[in-house]
Amino acid sequence: MENLYPFGATFKYLREARGLSLKEAASDIVSPQFLSQFEKGDKGISLENFAKLLIVIGVEWNDFVLAYANKGGDCLELPAIEFGKHVVHEEDILTYIEEYEKLFDVYLKDNSLQAEMIFKSIKLRHYPTISKSPETVARIQNIINHLMKSDVFNSIELEIYRVIVNHSPMELIDHMSKQLLLMYKESANTDTYIRILNALTFSVKYFSELGYYQKADDIIKKIKSLQTFERGYLAIPLMFLEVEHVYNQFRWNKPEAIPLAKNLFNYLQSAKFIDQQYYSNFINAFTYHCHALNKTGIDLF
Repeated sequence: MENLYPFGATFKYLREARGLSLKEAASDIVSPQFLSQFEKGDKGISLENFAKLLIVIGVEWNDFVLAYANKGGDCLELPAIEFGKHVVHEEDILTYIEEYEKLFDVYLKDNSLQAEMIFKSIKLRHYPTISKSPETVARIQNIINHLMKSDVFNSIELEIYRVIVNHSPMELIDHMSKQLLLMYKESANTDTYIRILNALTFSVKYFSELGYYQKADDIIKKIKSLQTFERGYLAIPLMFLEVEHVYNQFRWNKPEAIPLAKNLFNYLQSAKFIDQQYYSNFINAFTYHCHALNKTGIDLF
């Protein structure tokens, strides 16, 4: 029989991990007896009281959800948890993908579209490398329709957007870019900043490659104008944005591309001590694209 109150066991695990007794965790919110029944799955609890109990044991909502998913709880975070357990290297995806797909026969039955987006964000990882066609669009049309109707986006939707952006209509890119800039301005979480920045970088790339240089530049300028308290933690996603900034300036045939490219080249060189192989490969790809795009007639490196 399905457990109608599935959160208690995870709460008990976290309470004990935090070193609190039933009496300490119950505080003056519920009785220890009630909390015991809740942990056994015999009783439900109001959302307000549950939020208070999390405060008492010092656990954030995100921590609870991750623990719940890690124990097989049915939630949107579960597939990512399971994927992370089995996929360490790129090649692991090939051996795990069939087992991964079977998760969706059991989980996320209450929202089949979210389940589809989660699975296709892995299944369609090749989409950024292939050309747009009626067939590629048909496979994601329902996702495009969904994103067009939304004004705020969860991490799943930001991930699938990055996968399907090259196969999407410009109307979607315009809509997503506008709304993501609003979300970026209003966000107060580093992880959310990073996800939004990554998605916006793909918008910039999309517009630039199609020749809409001003649109790409407007997004870049808007992002840079939105100073955030967390900006120091955003160095990596901002670096990827700056790469697209340089490429856009070259496509636009702007001489400003030369000093921008040199500055970024020096930045990447200085970062090699962190990860020699990664940044060496990055520099090779960056310089290759810069030379290919440079039509200014000015020597680059």
